[in-house]
Amino acid sequence: MEDYMIILAWILGCLAGLSGIMGIVVATDAIPALADLPAPMTAMFWLTLGILLLLGCIAALNSRSEGE
Repeated sequence: MEDYMIILAWILGCLAGLSGIMGIVVATDAIPALADLPAPMTAMFWLTLGILLLLGCIAALNSRSEGE
């Protein structure tokens, strides 16, 4: 079970990082094609998603250490 939590934490951490990068890219308009995203996919959406995924990563790591 512990191995699955490590993999889950790794996946959530990677997705959190990618969401954070996407939030910064959307906020700075670095890629003009992303300006045509639907209205709900703003920089705030991506950065909030990144924070929530990061919290999920921390929770997965803590649950792994609690089991030991």
